[in-house]
Formats: sequence, structure tokens, C-alpha cells
Amino acid sequence: MKISIKFSTFLVLLFSISISGFTQTTSPPRVSCPEAAQFYARDSINIVTFGASTVEGVNGAGFQTMLRNNFLNCYQNKVVDITNHGIGGQTTFQGLLRIDNAIKDRTGFIVISMGINDALAMVNGKGSVAETEANMRSLISISLKQNLVPILCTLQNVDDRNSAPLAQANVNIRALNVVYRRLAIEYKIYLADVNAAMRRDFTLYQDAFHPNARGYRLISYVIFDAINKAIFDKFLMFVVSQNYPNPAGTQTYLDVVLPETDKLTIQVYDMMGRLVKTVLNEYINTGKHTLEINTSTFVPGIYFFKLTSDSGQYNAAKKFIVAR
Repeated sequence: MKISIKFSTFLVLLFSISISGFTQTTSPPRVSCPEAAQFYARDSINIVTFGASTVEGVNGAGFQTMLRNNFLNCYQNKVVDITNHGIGGQTTFQGLLRIDNAIKDRTGFIVISMGINDALAMVNGKGSVAETEANMRSLISISLKQNLVPILCTLQNVDDRNSAPLAQANVNIRALNVVYRRLAIEYKIYLADVNAAMRRDFTLYQDAFHPNARGYRLISYVIFDAINKAIFDKFLMFVVSQNYPNPAGTQTYLDVVLPETDKLTIQVYDMMGRLVKTVLNEYINTGKHTLEINTSTFVPGIYFFKLTSDSGQYNAAKKFIVAR
């Protein structure tokens, strides 16, 4: 059987395939979901975003919608509430005048991205790195008193390729970022290192100061990662999985998610209540741990393991089977 295709039809097909391939390769991939998303202990994710124009958004571009979609994609059946408290042109001192209203009755996280206008003002002899540091300390302290988890953003560079004043602004931005990184360590809060991610890639900018859609997408990823780190450290639920495989042959595994560092004891008993094996008697840190139970010497039958913590906060018991 002979198949014939008109040359014009072939071109249309080829063009369609090319366009389809181009769309697929240039579309941004879905965000990679962290393991913490499976074990988040709360029903909602509440985020205050606070700062100047980078937070407010410029010409229809901003990071909040992208950030919200990142969380909705990974945190199934959770309410995601993000408020935008960005006002373009403001300094950290001006931010201090409105921080209380921005965080009133809020819970969860606060993303603080502020200081570029301070750096620009310093070029004109107004303000100093020390004054911005003092303002940022106040912003952090007020947020902590409200029991919010601060996410402190480093400042992106400004496009100084054709401007001596903006080159000086970047000198100030570098100095402020040194301060911000130090404050994150001092206050034991979380750093969203926007500067390290954007570097000096000015294709991510729509003007000398503000990210374009691609730049904002990158910022949403950096903030998403920082908040996930905080969730991993502070907001995991206590989970003990059923062992797998079950029935077990010569070995089986057990997943334990621990919300905070504690000493855990895991012991295996037979159905008569006799201790067969101590699997763990040690301190482990926050997060998910996969433990192996060697059952090669166990007589086939029914067993159960019991988990207790030194603090008394975490306890669990589960039955399992050993079969050959």
C-alpha cells in the first residue's frame, strides 16, 4: 500500500512538531518537591512578604503567585495564604514604621526583602550600613516577638554596567549582604540568598533594579527552598511508618520522622512480650530516618516493635510478621 503526503502538508506537520517541541523545552519545569512536604504538621502555610518594590512587584511581575503555586503543587490539601506588604521606594527605616500593622494577627513566616533603597540613599550621603543593620535588627526582633519565622533575603545587584553611582550602590549592597548573612546566623533565622542565585545575570532584569518574570521565578524558588528548610527544622509531624516489606524475610525497614532532636529507643518483642532485639538506643536529629531491622535470626511468626523517646513526647508501637 502506497502512502503519499503532499509537500505542503509535510511542512505544516514539521512546523507543528517544531513549535510543539519549542514550547515544551522552553516551559519552566515544575518545582521539585521537598520531602518535608509529606510530613508538614500544620493545615496551612501563612507567609507575610515584606519589603519594597521587589516585594510589591513591578509591571505585573512578582514572585508571590509563583511562590503560592510552588506550595500548592507540593503541599497537598494545605491552605496557602501569602500577603504582599511591599511598597516601592521605601527604606528599612520606613519599613519599621509599618511592620506592626503588616504582621498583626499573622502566624507562620515572614519574608523580609529590603535594603536596596538604603544602598541607593547611601550613594547620596544619606544613611549608613550601620543604620540599616540597626533597622534590620528591629524588623527581625519584632517578627520574632510575633512568633513568626523570619526568612531574610539578600539583595540582588543593580545593573551598574553604565552607571558609576549604581556601581557604588552595588558596593553598598555587598556590604549589606555581609551584614544580612551575619544576622541570619546570629538570630538563627533562615537566609534566602537571592544575590547568590541571581549573581550578575542581568537577563533576569526588566530594568536596572527589578527582576523580570524569569528573575521573579528564580526568587520564588530561592524563597521556597528557605521556607522548606524552616519547615523541615520546625514543623514536621511525628511519623512512624509500618515496616516494609511486611511480612519480612531476612530484613525489613522502618521510617521515622522526628520533629526535633531526641533520644529514641526502638525494641522488638515477640507475642509473649519477650525482648528480641534492640534496634536503636541513640539520639537522632530532626527529619526522616530510615532504620534497618535485621530479622535473619528471628523465628517466623508475629512480632511488634515499640518506639519510645527520652523526652516522653514520642511513642509508637506496630505489629509485623516474619516469614520465610
